[in-house]
Amino acid sequence: MSELRKNILRRELQRQLELAKELDKKLDPNASLHYTKAANIYKKLGELSPAYAKMNNDIAATYEKYSKNIQKRDEISKDNENNFNTMIESLIISHKPTTTWDDIGGLEEAKNEIKEAIILPFIHKKPEFIRSPKTILLYGPPGTGKTMIAKASSNVLNATFFDVKISSILSKYFGESPKLVNLLFTRAHEMQPSLIFMDELDSIALSRSTDVNESTRRVLSQLLTEVDGFNTNKKDEVIIIGATNKPWDLDDAVISRFQKKIYIPLPDEIARTSIFNLNLAGVQLDFDIKELARESINYSGRDISALCQEAIMLMVNEQNPDLGDLTSVDIKSYSLRYRILSLDDFKHAFKKIKPSANTSELNKYDNWKKEFGG
Repeated sequence: MSELRKNILRRELQRQLELAKELDKKLDPNASLHYTKAANIYKKLGELSPAYAKMNNDIAATYEKYSKNIQKRDEISKDNENNFNTMIESLIISHKPTTTWDDIGGLEEAKNEIKEAIILPFIHKKPEFIRSPKTILLYGPPGTGKTMIAKASSNVLNATFFDVKISSILSKYFGESPKLVNLLFTRAHEMQPSLIFMDELDSIALSRSTDVNESTRRVLSQLLTEVDGFNTNKKDEVIIIGATNKPWDLDDAVISRFQKKIYIPLPDEIARTSIFNLNLAGVQLDFDIKELARESINYSGRDISALCQEAIMLMVNEQNPDLGDLTSVDIKSYSLRYRILSLDDFKHAFKKIKPSANTSELNKYDNWKKEFGG
């Protein structure tokens, strides 16, 4: 009877080990259960054969260790998955962006172009021959309003807004970036309608002539694969907007993935007037705001915002020289003194705040536009 039982146990042992090893090859966590069962069988065989008890118990301990290692691996895998989900959540602005087209001064031509581009993919009742672009590249000098345009677009579509800085993914999640890119696009698909805004695109999508490490290449390859998937699926309500200040650094493969390219230029005089009005809303002036627009050639929207804040703070500091000496108790009851802003305030501000764009770069944008459009 003892020998019969041993034979039954040995056959079961063989079955459990085969199952464990097969599942382990697939990284299936259920392998842990079968290694544990195999360990218990070895212990029973040790009880039935005292002469081999130590050997069987040692083997049982080995398989118990295998089982625990698999459990730890599974826990780490779940933790990593949770971490990735947390990373994705940090990229999502889950509330609807409040930016509207009226918040963006000037850029009427670019705004009209992108309005048409983002609305077409969401219109289902249209002829087959009307193809709607799902990938848009915004390019131009820094501070011209590319991010605001993306947010306003998301607002119009009532879409989930994914605000992605590619350089942040590369620096914070080195080695895991390709998987993160995949999860990002998966989540965008799940939460559609959605808009993925990929800022600083040039930080990853560099020209092949530049020196880029292998990990960055893998992320770029994953990104191109994901973009291709959304470009070919007509039913997805997902818009991908890329933004770059250096379009000439982009790889040709990346440029070709973006079906529409829109140049976001520096504001002209009319647009600068509009931007000054937006930034100085509620401020009393003793001069015509058009004078500022004429003086601020080559200033971006961001530069103008900084210029206005500089002028305002000059006035505030002049009117409140004791501001830095206030205690926490004083702050609660303090009433800030202010006056009408003068042109002199801005003359001082112009000395401190210079345009971020330079003439040579502006020429490069014009040349790139002639070659690639937008």
